[in-house]
Amino acid sequence: MFALLAMAVCCVLREVTSSSCEEARLKCAYRTGCGMALQNYIVGCSGVLHGAWTSCPESCQLALIALTSTEEGQDLMTCACADELCEETKHKVEVCRPHVLVATRNETIVSCRTAQWICSADALCSTALDYYNRYCRAMFQGKKCTHRCNNSISILRRQEKAAKLNSCVCDGHEDYDCPRIRTNMARLCFHAEPPDNREPPTPSGAPTLAVSLVAVQLMASLARWAVVT
Repeated sequence: MFALLAMAVCCVLREVTSSSCEEARLKCAYRTGCGMALQNYIVGCSGVLHGAWTSCPESCQLALIALTSTEEGQDLMTCACADELCEETKHKVEVCRPHVLVATRNETIVSCRTAQWICSADALCSTALDYYNRYCRAMFQGKKCTHRCNNSISILRRQEKAAKLNSCVCDGHEDYDCPRIRTNMARLCFHAEPPDNREPPTPSGAPTLAVSLVAVQLMASLARWAVVT
């Protein structure tokens, strides 16, 4: 199932003999969202692919989740290995399989950083995040929620790949004040009572601090082009 590994190594590190894999690689590489996810995969999973890691680092998890969330990434998953090197690297990346399979289930509540990576790998969702970040700056600062800000929020919520942003949770590693953004959104954009920022029950293994779609969108917009470490 994890034949996307076959593409990432066999198709990137050496000449590929399978035309279907080459086709899938090129299709992904020339799509804005998938191409970025592919590059992040190559960088974020380099330690795993070169045998330096026996576990799956978060950078690799996020990159794989983002890549496999795209239509092109799904095509890469069905690409068969053409040689032993591909099979070997495919075996190495199996250590990441549990994390990726769990995170990509529809019912799984993921961290907001994971949800951001999924959205950023989709061209439409990524564009919607950019507009949100551009038009909601006054709301971020607690001043006002303009018509353009409200409209950008509406557009973002309609994106299929933004679905996990609605239920994601903050993992505490953000460099902004999630509760404050939630409060500003509720008060300025929806004229509602500020949301309860107490920690809600979450599935086993999930982060515990709930965060709204709006807070996540800010993080996604700001962190979208961060270099994978």
